[in-house]
Amino acid sequence: MKAAGLATLLCLVALVPARAQDGVGNEDVPPTDLATLLERAEARYPALRANEAAVRAARARLDEARFSPFFQIDAQGGLTIAPRAEGTPIFSNQDQLPLDNGWAPVAEIGVRGAIPLYTFGKLRNAWRAGRAGVRAAELDAERSRARLRYDVRRAYFALQLALDIRQMIREGRGQLDRAVRKLDELIAEGDPDVNPMDRFRLRAALAEVDARSSQAERLEASSRAALETLTGETSVRIPDCPIAPVVLDDAALSDADPSSRPELGMLDALLEARRAAVEIQRGSYGPDVGLGFTAGISWGPGITDQENPFVSDAANRPSLGAGLVMRWSLDFVGQTYRVRRARAQLEETQARGDEARLGLQLEVDLSREALRDAMRREEAWGRGERDTRAWLVSAAQAYDIGAAEPKDLVDALKAYFEARFSHLQAVHDLNVAAAELSRVTGGGVSPTEGWEAPCD
Repeated sequence: MKAAGLATLLCLVALVPARAQDGVGNEDVPPTDLATLLERAEARYPALRANEAAVRAARARLDEARFSPFFQIDAQGGLTIAPRAEGTPIFSNQDQLPLDNGWAPVAEIGVRGAIPLYTFGKLRNAWRAGRAGVRAAELDAERSRARLRYDVRRAYFALQLALDIRQMIREGRGQLDRAVRKLDELIAEGDPDVNPMDRFRLRAALAEVDARSSQAERLEASSRAALETLTGETSVRIPDCPIAPVVLDDAALSDADPSSRPELGMLDALLEARRAAVEIQRGSYGPDVGLGFTAGISWGPGITDQENPFVSDAANRPSLGAGLVMRWSLDFVGQTYRVRRARAQLEETQARGDEARLGLQLEVDLSREALRDAMRREEAWGRGERDTRAWLVSAAQAYDIGAAEPKDLVDALKAYFEARFSHLQAVHDLNVAAAELSRVTGGGVSPTEGWEAPCD
């Protein structure tokens, strides 16, 4: 009868349900679900703010390429002093450099510029490259956001796993201690049905539980720190819900591909910019044609103003003009090599893009197989948990009636605990693999019921 009490105690230890009990030390903090944590992370994470600034910078570069060429206007001015000079275009009693005369100020101001009319495609392709830069910056922001979501989900599932394990250990550790003490009492009383070796078996199981507990504590601390870092929260508490596998659509899993990845769009944007660069270099063989204009005036009060238009008078001269202008670089040899370089860079980018596409597809294939492996393990360990639980109940009942040895009961207990630990780990691996597959497909794979299973 004394041994029967031990069997019942061990059976109760193993049948404690695993629940994620968060809030130890932070009971005053309201629980936050995964969706809220994702929103907070996206609202404050520095990398996303950096991406937003990069997008604004790219748009500013595009606007510069659109408008700046039409405002290439220079203004110049000057103020100096020069010796006085008097006379007419016909006669003056001054020599050409009258340094002995008094000196007077001379001022000059003027503007000049050109508005491009035809550039052989250089402006058009500069706009094209600018639009590609904006698109690349926007897609880079999406890539960072997808990575952040994956990191938050991974940390959240890790915290769920750690809390489930710790809760299971917390509720079972004391029971195991009592079981060991009970067994010591039975041995001391000389119970013939108790084998002293069973005490060592129980202590070995207890040591394994303690080791698991240490691992769970480390996992909890690291995952909680990750969530606090990613979300900016000083203390994170998640709902008291057990970890559960997310439900995925089989068709979506089979059709998963990287076509929606931001990285692919970034590659296309880079190729577009490279093609535009080639066209810009080709267009540089031709001249830039535009509408040029100039206006200016100089004034020297100490120098006689020569009003004859055929007499050059630098000190007193108004100017105004406009017309077609052309600027043409005749460095055709150097331009040929610049075109070759642009073409080679385009070919390099195309080859790098093909390589990246192969890598992205491989990444999807590996992530999909990792998810399928986790799903198979979760199903297998789920069966193992149910079977070992039935084994434990059967062993306890058999031990109660004297039809089983204590070793059989301890073996069943250890098998059940191992199955439960492995099942929890498999559920965690499944959820993380699903989050990873969603990331590498650009969000193409999502659970049918959301990333958090309904919690009752």
